Amino acid sequence: MNAEILGILRQRKVLIAAAVGLLVLLIWLVAIFVPEGHKLAAVNAKVQAAQTQQVELQARLTRLRAYSKQSAEFEALSQRLTAAVPPTTDVYDYITAISNAASGTGMQVTNVDPAIPVSSSGVAVVPVTVSAAGTYDQTLAFLKALYSLPRLTVISGVSITGGGTGTSRSTKLNDQFTLSIFAQPSALVGQTPTVGG
Repeated sequence: MNAEILGILRQRKVLIAAAVGLLVLLIWLVAIFVPEGHKLAAVNAKVQAAQTQQVELQARLTRLRAYSKQSAEFEALSQRLTAAVPPTTDVYDYITAISNAASGTGMQVTNVDPAIPVSSSGVAVVPVTVSAAGTYDQTLAFLKALYSLPRLTVISGVSITGGGTGTSRSTKLNDQFTLSIFAQPSALVGQTPTVGG
């Protein structure tokens, strides 16, 4: 009987050892593995969010690099637009440009008469009257030069005298040009004249 009792006791020890082992395993599972699993899931979610953000930032970086390559073009365009419609109604540089255009075409400018700037359709408009003398070909070249000036120039009227029968293309003509040049609306701050605006 001792052998039987010893066999039963051994089985009990094995069962107790197995039960203790299962209990330790269960405690490890509840105390360590499951919380670490939740932490791992949270870390995986953060990694996924970071990867998504990285893709978005990479796309943004690509767009910014493309804009960076075009920035020189944008700057040149900005400078041309500022020259065409400057932030001031000052005409000194414009008168110099007209004088240079006249010299380049052989015209003789006799008078440049800028009027008071007015606001029209959201821009400042400076009416300018130019009197000049030159041949027919010089007059045409001067008209082309006026359109080529850096500052936006609209020719709204041309009056030519001195031609007629018995004259040639080399006959001196007296010309009067009615022009409009433009400035940014901020150039009129504090001024009150308004036309059509």
